[in-house]
Amino acid sequence: MNDAVKKRKKGSRIAKKFNKLLFSLYLVIVVLSIPGTYYATQQQIREQANRELSLLVDMVRSVRNVVREVTRPHFLPKGEFFPPVVSSTVMAKTVASKFAVLRPEYYIRIVSDNPLNSENLPDAAEAGILNRFRAADKPAKIVEEGVLRNQSYLISAAPATAKKGCLRCHGTAAAAPTQITEKYGGNSGFGYRVGDIVGASVVGVPMANLNELVLTRSLIIVGILTLLFAIIFLFINTLVKRSIIEPLLSITDAAKSASRGKLNESISMDRDDEIGELAYSFELMRRSLVAIVKKMRAAK
Repeated sequence: MNDAVKKRKKGSRIAKKFNKLLFSLYLVIVVLSIPGTYYATQQQIREQANRELSLLVDMVRSVRNVVREVTRPHFLPKGEFFPPVVSSTVMAKTVASKFAVLRPEYYIRIVSDNPLNSENLPDAAEAGILNRFRAADKPAKIVEEGVLRNQSYLISAAPATAKKGCLRCHGTAAAAPTQITEKYGGNSGFGYRVGDIVGASVVGVPMANLNELVLTRSLIIVGILTLLFAIIFLFINTLVKRSIIEPLLSITDAAKSASRGKLNESISMDRDDEIGELAYSFELMRRSLVAIVKKMRAAK
């Protein structure tokens, strides 16, 4: 193949159009993959946070139920008063503090605006949750995304309602066990009435940084798409050049040679497709021209 043919192969308009089409398809898929990645990542983060949140909430509920159903009925009738085994709030707070040492990224708080222990006083965000429970006709568990202590969490909060058993320690300071008043004093944590919302359990699972995850995953997806399209691009370009462009250039060269009077250059392609039919038709035309030329020369 001469240099002119090689030069035209490199600058083939068919190849250029095909490459532009393939590159446009690549750009469209990349652009569409970004919002898809964002949505999928957001859903995955929510699902993971919900699973972890459910585990934490069940853990806190189980701890409190153990106190209410097992340890308190066993120790209180005997007159034995040890806060962690007779107070579900103290037990939950104790477990939460130990858990926080192992997993400080999670948020577990048992809060009240009238607590025995001042450490359980709510901050502004927790007080807002507590007020929402009190303002609701039928207080129900809250599950939402929010900010606690300047960090984003998936939050689950449940109201704590005073029950009859709570009045033993939280009714009046005079009737409370001496261990309570000696440790916490008699100014706070009393005056509970059955059915009142006296506090809330607030549990939080940290929300992963969505934008960072989306950026990382988008870069990975774009990288994979780029590699995939590069392989496809090279493969199809090679296939198109060998199967379409080179045969067409050969037929074009043969046609130009025939137009200049060079009718001895036959063209033959062993292909059972449209290009093969084109080459065969051109070869028939060339032979016809050769026959006509011979007749014209014989007639002179």
